Amino acid sequence: MAEPLETLAARVADEPFFFAGLLGAYALSEGLDDAGLAAALGCPLTELNMLRLCRATRTDSEEFWDDIACIAERFGLEPQRLADVAKRGRVVLRFQQADLNTRGSLLAARDRESEPPETSPKQS
Repeated sequence: MAEPLETLAARVADEPFFFAGLLGAYALSEGLDDAGLAAALGCPLTELNMLRLCRATRTDSEEFWDDIACIAERFGLEPQRLADVAKRGRVVLRFQQADLNTRGSLLAARDRESEPPETSPKQS
């Protein structure tokens, strides 16, 4: 049976408010399981779900570093390492979102039957 924090962390994985989404995107991009993610962050595996339940870092540079410092201090993590994971996770999420937004239009463009090329009148 899953622990309550594990269940809650899984439920918020797709919520942009929580750090879980950034961590999940980073882990996916690196092919990491929970143990690998914890190792990449330098935190005990037992703390990973609490870390996931933190508020996601804000995007403004000063606010981002304030958030990183707060989270790093709370969990005893190295701030630059945590920042690198958060930044990479955010980039991966943006690429995933961009892919979802453009996929439909790209498929629609491919679904069209091609029109014959226009012939331009020859110049004499």
